[in-house]
Amino acid sequence: MPDAVMEQRWGFLSPWCNVLLYHIHYRALEDDNDGDVWSALQVILPTRTDIYGEYKDDGTFQIEFQNTREALALLAAVARVDYHAYKYLLTNHCGVDVGKIENFEDKIQVHFVLLMEHHAETDLVQLCGVAQRRAISAGYFNSLQRIAAMDCHLKPDKPGFDIEIPVRVFFSSTTVFKANTGPVEILLSIQNAERLIHEEWESYNWSLENQPVDSGQLRCTFVLEPMIGDLGGLGCGTEIAETMAKFVGENVWFSQVSMRAEMDPQREERATLMPFRQTMAVVFDATQRSQELANTRYCSSFVAYHTTSPLQMGRVSMRCDSTLRPSEFESMFSAIVLTKTTRKLTLQMHRNFDNRSDRRDWWKWLAYGCFSERARTHSALESLVLTDIDSMDVADMKDFSAVLSSEHPEEFLFGSPHGAVIERDMALKKGALVQWLLTNKGQPQIGSYPVKFSAVVPYLRTFSDDGKSELVNVMIPGFGRCLVKRTDLVDQQKPQLNTCTYGVKSVTLKFAERSLLNARGGLSRLLAAIGSSLMFLTIDGPGDELYEKVILKHCPNLLELSLRKGWVAVRLNFSEFHARRQSVPKLRFQWHDICGLAADLSKVHDPFTKCVRRLTVNLTNLEVFGYSNWVRYGPALNSYLDALLQMLDVNQTLEYLEVTVPPECHNYRDSFRIHHLRVVNRGRKLSMRTKAAFLSATCISSGVRSSSFKSGKAMKGEHSFSSRPTQCYLDRRVISNIFGFATSPVYRQVYFREKINDDTTSGLC
Repeated sequence: MPDAVMEQRWGFLSPWCNVLLYHIHYRALEDDNDGDVWSALQVILPTRTDIYGEYKDDGTFQIEFQNTREALALLAAVARVDYHAYKYLLTNHCGVDVGKIENFEDKIQVHFVLLMEHHAETDLVQLCGVAQRRAISAGYFNSLQRIAAMDCHLKPDKPGFDIEIPVRVFFSSTTVFKANTGPVEILLSIQNAERLIHEEWESYNWSLENQPVDSGQLRCTFVLEPMIGDLGGLGCGTEIAETMAKFVGENVWFSQVSMRAEMDPQREERATLMPFRQTMAVVFDATQRSQELANTRYCSSFVAYHTTSPLQMGRVSMRCDSTLRPSEFESMFSAIVLTKTTRKLTLQMHRNFDNRSDRRDWWKWLAYGCFSERARTHSALESLVLTDIDSMDVADMKDFSAVLSSEHPEEFLFGSPHGAVIERDMALKKGALVQWLLTNKGQPQIGSYPVKFSAVVPYLRTFSDDGKSELVNVMIPGFGRCLVKRTDLVDQQKPQLNTCTYGVKSVTLKFAERSLLNARGGLSRLLAAIGSSLMFLTIDGPGDELYEKVILKHCPNLLELSLRKGWVAVRLNFSEFHARRQSVPKLRFQWHDICGLAADLSKVHDPFTKCVRRLTVNLTNLEVFGYSNWVRYGPALNSYLDALLQMLDVNQTLEYLEVTVPPECHNYRDSFRIHHLRVVNRGRKLSMRTKAAFLSATCISSGVRSSSFKSGKAMKGEHSFSSRPTQCYLDRRVISNIFGFATSPVYRQVYFREKINDDTTSGLC
């Protein structure tokens, strides 16, 4: 729609958009390390001081705050009615720059993220509490009515619609250090705001104020979702351990948590080890808590999009510092093996394993915590991302595999003798004393003192138990190997409802550049150990290890495979082959021959071509900057781009292509542009709910009974039980075709980027 038409239709919202100038930005807040950039609209709420630091009077501030809240709500209403108008208002009237980040998303989602510092409690309550229903300006009400009048989905004989607007608080420990208020105090104020908002809505929903939306009208409601917590600046000291214990115990929810697992080398070991172990124990707690009892909730659209419900910590990202030792590996993975707080874990390995023994211990504990039999039957973990992997040799993977194949993995990890009593899951009595500082031989360290646990500790695993000694070896979540009195152990009560999915199904491996010479042979052994259970696999380097045949051999159940090597990154999807019980086609990659790869993807009937969903080509690694280099490499780059364009002309199944080039190739932009948003020969599947609704209506109207969906041979000679004559008999083939034609179309995305020095200017083609 031309800008003039947009302005004529939506220009009445210009004053509201002016309120949001400099208060709303499009930001990539978190790279969740699996290839997708998480981005949202970051909102800066009005402050109580002006640009000169002078305090505003309360009346002025309240007016500014209400105007900001109502302007955000009107934007969300426009997005429901007309997405293009919503984007137009954002970019032309709100001053939002969507240039670079937009290239990673289909749409700019209505998802607001708040960066909180001062006055977090009162501001959140004003934004997401019942004040948004009670304090409504006349200008806002009239503008919302005008928007509703343009909503073709509203019907005069049906109730109106309540638009849920998701809001998340983004707490950054590195940012709040600039404020006068301490980071933990701000975290606690956010928690208190969540509680107050929940109590307000509980009271409101039971009152007469809570009325349905009038027919033909819209209503906007800000919903406070679980917060994003960047706690990396707080380390793993006593303060954060106590705060997280409070949050986990009181059922505070996060959508994402980022932490830094580190030890303070300047402090005495025992003083740092205890809070570290306490932090691991609570972050990866073994008790699942209900979100229905939490003070925040996810919007209905978020829940509908995800196949499994998130857990209390959401996605956990742990940066593993170089100060960590094997005792900290033991602490971390002894908790992860039982975690019920997260389904998605990222471990950023920011350390060099110069000590070979430490490196072997890391891989052994990783195997135990994420892939062992105990992890598969107790942990809720589904997705694991490992970044900055600097070594994965054959010896490492032998130890990794040995843990998984051992019938007594705890005894293998510690090199302890096999016990006379089989390993058992037990609980520790309240007030029991625990010897938690042990030597390598499993004896209490000289001068160490036992610690008393003030509550019952569930989910202990006994091992190396001779059945008669006073002290028993146990694995305590977060503490690792400890010694407790036999008389303090009691039988574990009936376990809670099991939410585990029987192992990690998705693995992402991102190798550091320095790993190229240290990973040979190890990757194939790793996949041999864990590949049979994987459904999603991403490998980002190293180049010498990407043998596609080996990957498919060890990972026969993959639905999706993503690979990057050199210039090329590709994502393949095998779900259609598994659904038809067909073998996965032979993969062939010409990683350094772009023309050859383009030729392969031009074979429209080739099964390999149909597997490739996404392709990314980076042609800036040839160092072509400068005229002399362009003269040398320019013809080759032109041939690569020509080959990709020819491929786009014939390929009907590729959903996404991203090409990054040096600025000398800018003349290709328009040629790639014409391929953007073309429909490909692939539809998005209908939901089971939609299929069931259609089948139920079909069965009632046409007399089709359940036996109608048998094979053709089974249906011969059978007659319908319907007393009415069947006007249109639908067999399985016809209904399958109907579902096929009813799928929503998929539009190809093509992005052409120009890289200038270290900056990339992206062009949306």
